[in-house]
Amino acid sequence: MLTVVAKLSAKPGKGDELATILREQVAAVVKAEPDCLVYRLHRSKKNPDLFLFYEQYRSDAAFDAHRKAPHLAAFRERRDPLVAGPAAVEFYLAATD
Repeated sequence: MLTVVAKLSAKPGKGDELATILREQVAAVVKAEPDCLVYRLHRSKKNPDLFLFYEQYRSDAAFDAHRKAPHLAAFRERRDPLVAGPAAVEFYLAATD
């Protein structure tokens, strides 16, 4: 199993608009990607323009399929103009069962 943690920031004042798009993205991923086990969006309590995705995939191949999915590409086109810069992404493997 692969765990992915991704943080991204909205441009100032664009947090609510970005949140709407990200929620739609979550719904699309959950519906279309059975090998994506967890795809959860979080929003910072301190900074409403900061978002975190917590994701778990059955395998590296499942994550690769996620990255290449047409529905994700469509969301990137809508999302990217609202984002302050590239997402900070970390990859983790389970250290315990």
